[in-house]
Amino acid sequence: MRETVAAADGPDAPVLVLGIGNELLGDDGVGVVAARRLATPPLPGVDVLDGGTLGLMLMPYLAGRRAVLILDAVATAHGRPGDLVVIPDGDVRRGHGVRATAHDIGLVDALAATELAGCAPRHVALVGVVPESITDRWGLSALLASRVDAMVDAARAVLTDWEVQVPGHA
Repeated sequence: MRETVAAADGPDAPVLVLGIGNELLGDDGVGVVAARRLATPPLPGVDVLDGGTLGLMLMPYLAGRRAVLILDAVATAHGRPGDLVVIPDGDVRRGHGVRATAHDIGLVDALAATELAGCAPRHVALVGVVPESITDRWGLSALLASRVDAMVDAARAVLTDWEVQVPGHA
């Protein structure tokens, strides 16, 4: 179920931060946890949403945005558990991030649908962390819980590069 974590400027803010994952599967929920943390305090011009595992159904939330930043757990092919991964502006859409996360297929399809509809975001990037354990349990492992702040800092840096005013971040 999708929930709004924070909507700074209503439903049509030009920038979307999308937390992806399932908190019932341990470290798979790191994107959602990081999105909640990033949302406080609210960022002007930025909607922060919990996208859960909606995949292709995310298309309406992506359409018409200037920029979309995805927060998610990434595949172990990208490093060791706890490693921070930033897939830069545009590479997610171009396929460089394909298979980076368990949610890529529906997410990449949703981004492709925005391209076909002529309403694709100008900027798309992903900030993630390699999970330690994706298993049937609520909550992050101690390792990933300790990496959420680094994930949020990396997300703030991407937003700053996109000229979003992030309080306390130069």
